Amino acid sequence: MGRWRTHTEGWLAAEHRGEDEAADAAFGRVFQALPAVEPSPAFVSRTAEAAWAVRGRRRWLAGAAAAAAAVLVVATAAIVLYAAFGGRLAWLLTTTVTLASTAGVSLIGAGVAAAGWWSAAAAAGRAVATAVASPYSVAALMAIELVAVAALVLLHRLLRSEVEFRSPQAFCF
Repeated sequence: MGRWRTHTEGWLAAEHRGEDEAADAAFGRVFQALPAVEPSPAFVSRTAEAAWAVRGRRRWLAGAAAAAAAVLVVATAAIVLYAAFGGRLAWLLTTTVTLASTAGVSLIGAGVAAAGWWSAAAAAGRAVATAVASPYSVAALMAIELVAVAALVLLHRLLRSEVEFRSPQAFCF
């Protein structure tokens, strides 16, 4: 730790004497003798937490500013419409609000109905999956598959053989 001080004194003395090359070499030895400074893990964690907190605050403030700007634009538009249309604006505003609220209620109702249908479909799928996953269902499916394979083999044999009719007559029922 004390060596950088002696190197610093040598560097300053070389600078004072005007020896540029010796001063440059002494300056390099000063920086080589300096100890490396590394932050502690606690400092790093505190700094990261502070940076994340500032980022969260900035995002919240940006969202609040956007909401305030939207409210300001809507209020300004309402004032301009009132000034432009006068008494007819009340009818326009009530019609707009009624339409928006009715559409909102309809949209919420459609969402609830869609969630109900989704829930019913999920319950049906769960019931089918439970039925298929039971050991008896697996055994039944295996038996059906074996019968299907046997039927395909017999069909294949039938199609390979030549079919002959003994007496080509009309069928009578």
